[in-house]
Formats: sequence, C-alpha cells, structure tokens
Amino acid sequence: MKNKLLSLLVMGALSFAGGVAAQDKAKAAPEKAKAAETGKPLGALEYVKVTATVDAIDQVTRAVTLKAANGDKVSFVAGPEVKNLAQVSKGDVVTIEYAQAVLVGLDKTKSTTRERVVSEAQQSAAKGQMPAAVVVRDVKVTASVEGIDTAKSTVTLRGPENTVTLYVKDPAVLKAVKKGDFVVASYTEAVAIRVDKAPAPAPAAAPKK
Repeated sequence: MKNKLLSLLVMGALSFAGGVAAQDKAKAAPEKAKAAETGKPLGALEYVKVTATVDAIDQVTRAVTLKAANGDKVSFVAGPEVKNLAQVSKGDVVTIEYAQAVLVGLDKTKSTTRERVVSEAQQSAAKGQMPAAVVVRDVKVTASVEGIDTAKSTVTLRGPENTVTLYVKDPAVLKAVKKGDFVVASYTEAVAIRVDKAPAPAPAAAPKK
C-alpha cells in the first residue's frame, strides 16, 4: 500500500464523517448504511480496505499519525467531526473500507453545466465507544463523457469536482452516449471507518523445566 493511498483514504473517510456539505441534501438511508457496515460493497466496481495502527496521538492538539503495515505513515489533525477521539490510544487499529457502486442511471442532457448533488446518510458510534462511522452518499452529477470502454462496460465521467470511472451493468446503455456528450448520472458510494483497541500481547511462554 502506498502512502498516497493511505492518505487519500484517511482524508476521504474524515471528509465523509464531517457531515453534509453545503450543496448536499441529507436523507435517511439506513438500509444502505447497514449494507456498508456489514462489508457489502453495494455491487461495487472498486472496493478498498486499508488497515493501519495509531503510531502517535496527542489528545490536546488532536494530532494523529497512522502507520501502515509496510511502514508508511500519514499524519493529520482530527477535527471536531471525529468523535470519541479520547478513546483512542497508540497501538489501536484503524480500518477504513471504501466502496464505489456501479452506475445506476445515465441519461443524455442538453445542459453543459457540470453540477453535483449529494444525498447523505450516516451512522456513528455512541458517545464513549471506540470511534466508528458509516456514511453512504447517493450522487447525482451532470458531467461530460471523457471515455467509454465497451469491453469493460465502463464509462468515465468528469463532473465539477472530479473524474470517476463507473461500471455499467447494462452495456446497451453505453450505445446511447459517446465521448464529449453531457449526461446526468447517478451512483452510490460508501465509506466505513472504525478504530479497535490494540490487540492484547501474547502471554509469555512458560519456562522450560
């Protein structure tokens, strides 16, 4: 695992846990949050799981450093959206799971203005428990078609914030669009993050007689 991947997933998880952005419209979706919590990637094209340990933590400044299994580290300051930080100690294990779902809607549009509307549902651990959060976002974006791969049944879309490549369940959908078209697309993405206490040390071997 590369340091860049660890950084992106950590920052992505924290931004998810931070609540709804100004352009977002919150709505309840407990069934999707439950699916993410149980590890089901919602029919995802991309499913990434990253595990790291807490290498250092300062409860006063809220500065945290995570260390991956290969030694890569990423440091950040946990904002107020990161709840129950007081329960976290050096050596604890952080697990981040990210799933980006397949495309669920794709229609051509005459609009050439890139837009993105997000509906969000989230669940978090109760006060006093180890930090944990599951966030599911339904994304509707007006974007340009940047590429089509019929062999892989994928379409690459560029919206107002980023470019994503999404899997299309029905390849016939791709026949109706071409590179350069503007489309309205819908898809779902989810992220789950949890912190577990450091594993107990193995008992010392009994001395040989």
